Amino acid sequence: MKSLSASCALAVAAGVLTHLLYFIRGEHHKNAHLWIPRALAAIGLLAVVVFQLTHYRPIFTTIATIVLSTCYFAGLYLSIALYRVLFHPLRRFPGPYWARLSNLYHSYLIRKSDNYLVIQKLHAQYGPIVRTGPGNLSINDPAAIPIVLSNESKCIKSPWYDRSLPLVNLHTVRNKTVHDARRKVFSKAFSPSALRDYEERVVVHCEEFVRQMKRVAGRPVDVSQWFKYFAFDVMGDLGLGKEFHMMTSQTNRWIPELLETSMADVGPTTPVPWLAPILHRLPRAGHGARAWLDFVGSQVKERTQKTSARNDILSHLVDVYDRTEKRDIDYQWLRGDTRLTIVGGSDTTAATLTFLFHYLAKDPVQVQKLRSELEPLLKGKPRLDPKDVSKAQHLNGVIQEALRLHPAIPSGFPRVTPPEGITINEVFIPGGTTVVLPPYAMQHDELNYVLADEFIPERWYSKPELIKNPEAFLTWNIGMNGCIGRALAIMEMRDLITYFIHAFQGVKFAPGEDGRALLQGTLDHFTVGVKPLRLIFEEKAVKSL
Repeated sequence: MKSLSASCALAVAAGVLTHLLYFIRGEHHKNAHLWIPRALAAIGLLAVVVFQLTHYRPIFTTIATIVLSTCYFAGLYLSIALYRVLFHPLRRFPGPYWARLSNLYHSYLIRKSDNYLVIQKLHAQYGPIVRTGPGNLSINDPAAIPIVLSNESKCIKSPWYDRSLPLVNLHTVRNKTVHDARRKVFSKAFSPSALRDYEERVVVHCEEFVRQMKRVAGRPVDVSQWFKYFAFDVMGDLGLGKEFHMMTSQTNRWIPELLETSMADVGPTTPVPWLAPILHRLPRAGHGARAWLDFVGSQVKERTQKTSARNDILSHLVDVYDRTEKRDIDYQWLRGDTRLTIVGGSDTTAATLTFLFHYLAKDPVQVQKLRSELEPLLKGKPRLDPKDVSKAQHLNGVIQEALRLHPAIPSGFPRVTPPEGITINEVFIPGGTTVVLPPYAMQHDELNYVLADEFIPERWYSKPELIKNPEAFLTWNIGMNGCIGRALAIMEMRDLITYFIHAFQGVKFAPGEDGRALLQGTLDHFTVGVKPLRLIFEEKAVKSL
């Protein structure tokens, strides 16, 4: 009995040392899927050692092994709990009590994929800096933006960005030098000359969208779906050099649904990077993600086996790939950047257009203001002359306001502070802390915007007094990590709105629709997932002679 008690004490001590010497240091999320197999192997080895040293009968060997294993894990988790509650460098920051013990509590809070709302409520309760996990802070303070996200920042991307490994792309790569070099490759696809070429192709898709909406004019239509079809058609053309024809055929309309399915587990697992490698290996849990990656892989294979007469975004990436040794890492870069091109060029634009048209339907005065501004500039044409874009202040304000109220990445971009830590408004944030600056909460904060929850496009041109802090706008991120497709996305939205104003009298809610399901049901799986929005497009009245 004394021998077993002493062994239990040693097992507890071993658990504590495992925490202090291993888990408390460095990153371990990449090997999370090996934890359980390794633990089971260690327990099996322990049983063999116990049997060899004691010559217990099998039943007593099993009992002793269970007791010792329990003592070990008790020491490990007790050490973790005591450290996180009493000794952790973040112990003085406010936040939910259970969040200090495990990131799984944050995952529980956002089990409905509503992280952006949960974070907003936590800031309302606890203040501008909230401890959302043992080593995690959410910072709702614009002063933190240059310190955390600028080109000069010493913060690095958090382990969350490793969730797609071995896939890697411009968005997920954590090494700044590698990121900046890859961005230069992407930049060629978004040069001014490339954008001029793209716009000539974007308007073709705008014309098709107008034709399809005229076909159903006067009848309810789910615009959230139609904007996805529009955005995927544009992305296929400009991004991949192919036609999806989603607006004219049902053949490929399964693709946006597959994308949505593949993102289902991203929201709740965002605070827990080590869950991703485990879930991706579970047959049912990882099915959607694997199916989406198979689709991306098929697009890569198709694109690398053909040449395109016209420039597209992927052509620049394929050119680089063709000059490599075509190792697995080179292929993973191409596959990863293809995934980024598809998602970034489709779903986010479609979501913003859905929210924007919700506001046009809710407030017909916005359509009247757009018409009064645009008709003199359009001069009977369906699109703006580039020199007139800056004159379309309300049009630009409508887009900017929709982006403010509904950022496509509402919960932010997690970063890890440098070893020496950072200071924000005289508050010291220790090194090694995962920090997130939440765009949705920041852009809905009355400290930054007057009537922050209201759709007021004029705040961006004629009523600047409604913007208290111009720096509090994170929809696109900033610096070298800012959205590289920003100009293209705005161009798409601007063109589609001008085509809408030229072709239709207005848009209104369908019977039984008020937009609340859209606003209250928006999902946060890093990028937003929108609910259906049923609108009716109203054709212009035919003038009598």
